[in-house]
Amino acid sequence: MDMEMLTEIIDGGEIDEEFQAALDELARAHMSRLTDLKRLLEQTQSASAAQLHALQAELRLLRATLDEERARAHTAELRRDHERVRAPRVGGDDEDWDMARALRGDSRGTFNEADVRKALRMLGMADRMRLIGIILDSCLPGDITRQIQLLEKYAKSVFDLVGTLPPELGVQCLLPLSVHDLLSGAALVSRKWQKLVHDPALWRTHCLALTKTDPVPLRPPTNPEGWEPLYKSLHHRERNFKEGLPQNVRFLNGHTNFCTTVLLKGKRLISGSYDETIRFWDVTTGEEKKCLQVKKPVSCIDFLSEEEVFVVGFHDVGRVHLFSSVTFNPLQQLQGHLYGIRAVALSSKYLVSAGADKALVCWAWRTGTKIVRWGQQTNLSAHILVFTERVVSVTIDGAVRVFSIEKREMISQFKLSELGAGDPVLNAKLFNMGVGSNNMLQWFAAHGTQITCATKSIILHLQWTESPSEEPQLIASPTAEGSPSTPSSFPRTRTTSSMSLSRSGFKTPRRQSLNVSTATNSGGARARTPTTPLTPLSNSRNGTPGGAGTINAYGFPVKPGQSAILTAPPRIVAVIETPDVAVGAVDPRKRRVVTATRFSSRTGADRRIFMSTHSAPIKRSSPLPIDPPDGEGETGNESNDDSLQSRQVDFSTSIKELSGVWAALATSDENDNGLLTRTEGLLGGLPAKFAGLATPGMNPMAMALSHEEVVVGCADGTIYVMSFVGHQYCQEKAAVPVDDYLSRDDIADPTTA
Repeated sequence: MDMEMLTEIIDGGEIDEEFQAALDELARAHMSRLTDLKRLLEQTQSASAAQLHALQAELRLLRATLDEERARAHTAELRRDHERVRAPRVGGDDEDWDMARALRGDSRGTFNEADVRKALRMLGMADRMRLIGIILDSCLPGDITRQIQLLEKYAKSVFDLVGTLPPELGVQCLLPLSVHDLLSGAALVSRKWQKLVHDPALWRTHCLALTKTDPVPLRPPTNPEGWEPLYKSLHHRERNFKEGLPQNVRFLNGHTNFCTTVLLKGKRLISGSYDETIRFWDVTTGEEKKCLQVKKPVSCIDFLSEEEVFVVGFHDVGRVHLFSSVTFNPLQQLQGHLYGIRAVALSSKYLVSAGADKALVCWAWRTGTKIVRWGQQTNLSAHILVFTERVVSVTIDGAVRVFSIEKREMISQFKLSELGAGDPVLNAKLFNMGVGSNNMLQWFAAHGTQITCATKSIILHLQWTESPSEEPQLIASPTAEGSPSTPSSFPRTRTTSSMSLSRSGFKTPRRQSLNVSTATNSGGARARTPTTPLTPLSNSRNGTPGGAGTINAYGFPVKPGQSAILTAPPRIVAVIETPDVAVGAVDPRKRRVVTATRFSSRTGADRRIFMSTHSAPIKRSSPLPIDPPDGEGETGNESNDDSLQSRQVDFSTSIKELSGVWAALATSDENDNGLLTRTEGLLGGLPAKFAGLATPGMNPMAMALSHEEVVVGCADGTIYVMSFVGHQYCQEKAAVPVDDYLSRDDIADPTTA
């Protein structure tokens, strides 16, 4: 018997109409049900997103209130500490001294000399002169000669003015001295000076000055005598950074593939890896707080702590994901690129991403609305920065472009290699920047208006000027001679690309043309010749939207009294020559840079990590080239009388190779693992199959830098945190003067909190 199922086929190929109607009705019912469920899901997602935004807004308000309360509490704590520091001296000085009682003494004709001196010092100037006159009038004729001899003796002797002053005034007199002068000079003058040198109020002032650029406020010690030991600890920290001496290291194990990005916010560390995870760590304890599976290789992360949100870019997918750092739920998935994401930047309003398709996309991340997409640039972006309503993009060929989100257009651009035009030293150092594979940008970091660009052989620190002036700032190198010229004195001839808006030199000239033109030599290759400063060209951008007001020499509208932010090229702060580096990080507040070479597997490869700190710009009264402190004193509208105050570029910054605990764990073999576990400064255990920090497996892929730690993410997924607090590792060379870290201009008024 045949058990196969047979399907009857109607000869005419027609289907029963009733059956077809039933199928259609069933399909409509299913589609209606699916539509209802989809709408319900969308409403649920919208409600969830709205609730999350509401919670985040409430969290932001609570955080702002908490910050204000902490600031008030910290100010009150500093004020109480200042009063506590002054308390021991106030009681003794305010005691009422009676001159008659001091002269009467013990009623037997003897009196205490110290009591008389104290009573005399309590008198005012007029009372002291009156008392001296009474004493001289009461003297016998034979006493006058003795008085003259005593006065001549006192006139010839050395009078310790500071030692006789009240302690508060004595401390004020010693404040202008550096720490090195205090310890090696003032403390050796006398016992009174030594007592003043160790006064808590003096060390409190030095501690506040030394930590004024720290991201967290300084906590006062429990008692006034703790200020001097606290300064010693802070001095060791600054010295360790200057000399490249990490004191301890802690390994964070969890990632199993390339650690491509690390982001340090306070004591909270966020890391992303090719193992398709994002992990949150506590760098103090080394504890992993959260592991988030994202199912794609992570290439970049940015975190907005004020809103408790973070954005993730993926290596091979052209979209970015926005997450809440409170619930770790996805908030937005934004698609805008053809290929993977190279960099992301997050602000309170905007999210900007740079893709491997050489495009930039800007979103309003709260609503997920795409605002603008700027098309292909000349090359891949090394990094992007969102500054208020402006977006700064730096490509690996050294081109910096500034875009306006409101106008949806590019407003300025320039080449890093052309910032040194007109100055032979700067031009020689920057001439090949961005040209050729060996001179491409390797990494880039930015904070506010400060940016740092690095090739394999040079690190360039730049500072944008924020001023209400229409005149750009002056840039010059230490070799520049003479005063800056006026714009009208520059020749109009052009010998190189007109891509940049201006050139650096004695005077930053202003340009409007954004067209790219190149000169070619007889061989057809691009010919780059030293550039000549240019005069402003004719304005061709009068029709730019928002052009109400004046048009500056760059061709961009400027309203009276407002700043033309980011329309002029930044000024050069420092130029640092380095070995063949591949990755790095910057702490702009401390002006520090940590960078590392590529830990290649070839024999004899250079596997080192370096630290450098460029000097702070210092104002002087002399007509030498000066720099104001970062973010301060930049007015930009100097008159002709101040034209000699040109910018000075720091070329003297040296780099230090990391030693300390990093050098102790740099190399290892199978027989040394037992010894390495007992290395001084090792917190926790070593990773499995640890062969040393200076090995190809520990090749630095990402780095982060704070005022106390350096974080390194490695090729094998290992993360290690190096702390520079402590003094168990010391420099073998001669001791560094302590005032290297504290200038006299940094001394603050001890009466201010």
